[in-house]
Amino acid sequence: MTEPHAIHVVLQSWDGKYLAGQTGAWSFSDQIDQARVFDYIADRIPEQLEKLEQGHGISLAVLPLDPRARFETCDRCGERMMAFRIYFDGKEYLCPECRP
Repeated sequence: MTEPHAIHVVLQSWDGKYLAGQTGAWSFSDQIDQARVFDYIADRIPEQLEKLEQGHGISLAVLPLDPRARFETCDRCGERMMAFRIYFDGKEYLCPECRP
């Protein structure tokens, strides 16, 4: 997902939960920051959703992410990264390297 003009999306179930995890270990979360972020084109989302619905009867909605809201900055080291990788401890945002 390094393409600068990619359309980043998350997938949401009918009850408002977000698809999280990875291949072989999918789950659903109430928290959008835990959702798996997909590249709509590169990950072939329309085709994947069609297969999912036809094969398993599961329908998911595609929610585009605001490209300006994708990144957070670590309050300790200043590194910018995707928001789903940043941890908020109640006071500050921390990248995986700075998280205690």
